[in-house]
Amino acid sequence: MTTPPAKPDKQRRYRAYFVLMNASLAALVYSVLELLVDRLTGFDPEDYMSAPVAVIFYAPLLVLVFLVPFFLICARFMRDEYAEQLWRRTSVVLAYATAIIPLAFYVGEWLLYFALGQPAKAPSYLRWSKTEVEWGNAILYVWLGYMMVFVLIFQFLRWRDSR
Repeated sequence: MTTPPAKPDKQRRYRAYFVLMNASLAALVYSVLELLVDRLTGFDPEDYMSAPVAVIFYAPLLVLVFLVPFFLICARFMRDEYAEQLWRRTSVVLAYATAIIPLAFYVGEWLLYFALGQPAKAPSYLRWSKTEVEWGNAILYVWLGYMMVFVLIFQFLRWRDSR
């Protein structure tokens, strides 16, 4: 009995990296769209599902949004040269985004505050930075946001390279 060559296994791993990244992006887009629909219309699909159906439906989404991006960021063995190059470029763009996005939010908030005449009670869209958040939730949101932005940037750079 002969052992198969290692090359097809590597190719399968490299292809799986992009397939998992695509699945993670799809789950991310669905999750964001579901959140927007819920916030804008009040329609939440979970209200129309029984608990077991909701678990069966949302478990793969949670895996694709939480665990798969974490794995893909750390799984260097699954990246070929092109994926590694994309990963590095994504990291550079993400470093810029990490520095710019919080500053842009605070500058925008202050500009709106002064544009509205410095109201004593700020409108709800300006109160987000004053809301107290528990440490556990803050860490979870930052971690999840970081991974989501990584997936978005990676896929955007990949799409731009294909053009």
